[in-house]
Amino acid sequence: MHPKFILFSYPDAPLVGTFIYGLVGQHKELVPGYGKVHGGGWYLKDDTALTITLYGSSGDYGAANLSFLNRIPSELRSYTFLYSPGWGLPGNALDLTDVQWF
Repeated sequence: MHPKFILFSYPDAPLVGTFIYGLVGQHKELVPGYGKVHGGGWYLKDDTALTITLYGSSGDYGAANLSFLNRIPSELRSYTFLYSPGWGLPGNALDLTDVQWF
């Protein structure tokens, strides 16, 4: 199993992307049903530093369109989200000011 994520929009809110993550074999295992996937990738969750670094690209759905990072599970509220273009490269902090925590 691998740490992967997708950005998913439900039909009733097609312009709002939800961050869905988990340990799976393939990105498609994260899809909760009918809707639109706005890409995905891999993540590295550091529970000591309270960071989550997003990087890479989904073989199933392509690179994540981070403009659809609108809803994040509330258990991740204390984490800083970073984006890195590739494994081992430094990450840039993502602005989560307008994110809805659910």
